[in-house]
Amino acid sequence: MAQSRRNSEVYGLDRLFEKALKSGLFPGAVLTVATGGEVVFEAAWGGVTHVPWSARVSPRTVYDLASLTKPLAVALSVMALIEKRKLHLDDTLGSFLSEVPSDKIQISIRHLLGHISGLPAYRPFYKELIHLGPDSRLLEMKKLLLAEPLVSPPGTQTGYSDLGFMLLGWIIESLTGKSLADAAQELVFGPLHVKGLYFPLISTPATGQISPGPPLTKGEREDLRDRCCNGLVAPTEVCPFRKRVVCGEVHDLNAWVTGGVSGHAGLFGTAGSVAKLLLRLLDVYKGRGNVPNFPKVLLQEFWHIQGSDTSSTWALGFDTPSPAGSSAGSSFSPRSIGHLGFTGTSFWMDLEHEILVVLLANRTFPKADRESQAEMRQFRPLLHDLVREIW
Repeated sequence: MAQSRRNSEVYGLDRLFEKALKSGLFPGAVLTVATGGEVVFEAAWGGVTHVPWSARVSPRTVYDLASLTKPLAVALSVMALIEKRKLHLDDTLGSFLSEVPSDKIQISIRHLLGHISGLPAYRPFYKELIHLGPDSRLLEMKKLLLAEPLVSPPGTQTGYSDLGFMLLGWIIESLTGKSLADAAQELVFGPLHVKGLYFPLISTPATGQISPGPPLTKGEREDLRDRCCNGLVAPTEVCPFRKRVVCGEVHDLNAWVTGGVSGHAGLFGTAGSVAKLLLRLLDVYKGRGNVPNFPKVLLQEFWHIQGSDTSSTWALGFDTPSPAGSSAGSSFSPRSIGHLGFTGTSFWMDLEHEILVVLLANRTFPKADRESQAEMRQFRPLLHDLVREIW
């Protein structure tokens, strides 16, 4: 339940979240709202799972941020490397990766960040890689990805792509000589003085098998209780592929199969840590301070829609509101940036009105079904419109 500002307006937020909990949209959620560069509201609802004995969610609960990895870890790492003159937005894949096929050699960093590379959105590489030894999977993943046919010529059409950000992660590692996790810490989280954002390593597999379908056996219930009893980490799914509760390790299977760290997914954190990072960048954007690696001019470029596709809402690694049907609702200005995560996470920051909303939820628990995904598409605009009514 909300912990502050118990008035009629904030009560509307309680009702919205309690309705979502009752419908089973997610077991629990955390909301952080900031205005004018300061956090004005933090609240948590529900538990880490749907079962009655689950620990309650708190603002300290860590969530799998899913595709928020793309803007917060990868796009910002690229920005820092540009500031350090290690790369340029129009550098192409052929400059960084060996054995790039001819159809992809002219794909640029700008294309990858703006989702105009022509690469497909997703491929289930993990199904082929799981049969290989762990040390062989990453190399084979790169071969499979680079062999994927393009769906359009680079720079011509917008198409959201996990594969493009997987490539960016590898480019960052190539340029820095570090893992993506270490590079993001050195280039982004350290300079911004943000703690609580991290890439966890693969955890030890649970003993026993957890079925994807109810009811759970006594042993399975005990295993679930052990993983979620402290409420410090929200589980994301009872995974039918891994046959266990996924808690504290990345939900995305392509990221999981290669060790849990990837350019498209793998980052974990709290709502407060996400808000702190974005607010520090907002201060720079507004000319209220300076941070190493993130000059105002680069933020302005990265937070501006790119390319000649007039239907695109994509800036560089960050999304902007759609003219109609945006997850940011109807009250965020066109000068807003944001991103969604498959697990139920999102942020939207209005650069004009200085409103920031960070939502973390595990809507994929206990299963990542299309019904909850569709319900989440309806929930997010309602939330953002309500926040704008209050603040």
